Amino acid sequence: MLAFHVMQHHYLFDPVYAVDVLNHMWATEPVGTTSIILTSLGLTFTLLFKLMDFAWDIYKERARQGKLKIELVAEQLLNGELALAAIISNTGREPIVVRDIGHARPRLLGTEFVRISPKENPLPHSLNARELVRIDLSEAEADLNAVCTTFRVKDSLGKVWEAPDAEIRKARRQLKVLQATLAHLNKESTLQVRVNLEQLKSASPLSTQN
Repeated sequence: MLAFHVMQHHYLFDPVYAVDVLNHMWATEPVGTTSIILTSLGLTFTLLFKLMDFAWDIYKERARQGKLKIELVAEQLLNGELALAAIISNTGREPIVVRDIGHARPRLLGTEFVRISPKENPLPHSLNARELVRIDLSEAEADLNAVCTTFRVKDSLGKVWEAPDAEIRKARRQLKVLQATLAHLNKESTLQVRVNLEQLKSASPLSTQN
């Protein structure tokens, strides 16, 4: 026994009784029973094909829209500063306008988009299909650790695109390697300066007379 509630009405459905009714109808009115079954099957398949056609239209519409692909690369500039390069490309079929870049900052409910404006800012920038734009952020312009962790791109419609986890992990790994390398080089240069100062002091005439 199956129970259903529709519009505050309670309905009971007994499968055994339904099968008995179909058997009785088939025994008394085979043509009418066949017509009912065929009509029900036709309506079911028609509804199924309508749903499949609707889903296919939605898929085609989404595939035709613009879609952003975000790539992140941590690197060192010629002046010695660390920087993060964001390569944003349109892999969809329709144009899309990249308006802002930034990162996410947690708040009481959800996250907040923090906009970053580098000195050489090419935004807003319209991207047609298979076009890209490169944006460089130096460590003097933004906190690269925060940007690498939650990089975001906002388009002209207000939609926020997140960088893939693989790109986030790659950029953070590259940034850590560069920071460790610079720290090691700075330490070695500091030690070398101290050694040179000590050598100069020991070789000076005043130190020899003393």
